[in-house]
Amino acid sequence: MGNPFYLQEVPVDAPFCNRKREMKELQAYAEAKANVVLFSPRRYGKTSLVKRIQKVLSNKGDITLFADFFGVASVDDVASRLAKAVFVITHKKDPLWKSALRAMKSFRPVLKPDPSGGVSLSVEPSGAVKSGLELLDETMNSIREFVTTTKSLVHVALDEFQEIVTLKEALQVEGIMRTQIQQQQASYFFIGSRRRILLGIFNERQRPFFQSAINYPLRLLPPGELAEFIVEQFKKNKKKCTVAMARKLASFTGFNPYYSQKLAFFVYELSKTVTEETINLGMERLILSEKPVFEAILQGLSPHQRLLLQALAKETAPKLLASGYIQKHGLGSVGGIQHSSKQLEELDLIEKDEETGGWRPVDPILAIWLRMQMEEKLSQ
Repeated sequence: MGNPFYLQEVPVDAPFCNRKREMKELQAYAEAKANVVLFSPRRYGKTSLVKRIQKVLSNKGDITLFADFFGVASVDDVASRLAKAVFVITHKKDPLWKSALRAMKSFRPVLKPDPSGGVSLSVEPSGAVKSGLELLDETMNSIREFVTTTKSLVHVALDEFQEIVTLKEALQVEGIMRTQIQQQQASYFFIGSRRRILLGIFNERQRPFFQSAINYPLRLLPPGELAEFIVEQFKKNKKKCTVAMARKLASFTGFNPYYSQKLAFFVYELSKTVTEETINLGMERLILSEKPVFEAILQGLSPHQRLLLQALAKETAPKLLASGYIQKHGLGSVGGIQHSSKQLEELDLIEKDEETGGWRPVDPILAIWLRMQMEEKLSQ
């Protein structure tokens, strides 16, 4: 059998660790036509979880639309991704396809054969040229009409929704979408990993989406259940991993869902029995595989932001502005720390621990890599 652990998004039909409570609660919200803000750090499995929920809903006859806003470049781009989501899910269902074609007035689908023998779908604006905001308003209105004409529940998932704040018309985009969504008898899930920005959209009083959705944080997996899942995957493939070794493996990644799965992938490839040695070797491979990502993150930061991130990787800060911590790590002025910490928090690179109140890096493997970088410099 092949490796049971996944390096990319976990397929909807693959083994999935727990999340039974989250699945049940979020499905209930969707069926109640509630809107939800689903948030967590990157790589907690938000997208995989939502797609599983949408698979369950789809199997019951509901209509599930999914649009990814990552890297959205313009208001027109927002509108086209929404329109495409409607056509993608309906193009193989004749009655729904006809309904979508009637309702979606701002865009028309373009179907072309692709090299794999299937069909690729894109969209292009129809009718007279409109401004981006006019196009978005018409598209949202078309989706409202589509929702109205179908007798099925419609569930819409908008991944990396916070990306709309990068647009200069962000507040107008929020206003149009909020006005249109509140007129729709559908459920919307707003998903994102840049938590400060995403939650600002829905919890700042002056914003259009203020208090319009349920805030739903996705937490770390329970350590015991994650360990049992890892054991079971090794066992299914006739390899040995004790609960103690599985727990040690997961603890190396701070019980992060994505990193635990990736580390298990490398360890699985190394031997038939999981040992501390294979876990350490797997960690080396994991960190090496993530190095280009981490280097790109650092390149996008200012020197002071890098300095603060390195300090928190080396030693978490009970109080970020404490004079002793500032002097120990050479962090400069209080004003500089306040500015850098705000930027790092918006990038979801640092966070305040809910229990201790201390500040730390969000990504546990990034923190390990940063410590390794600093130790290498000291040894040279």
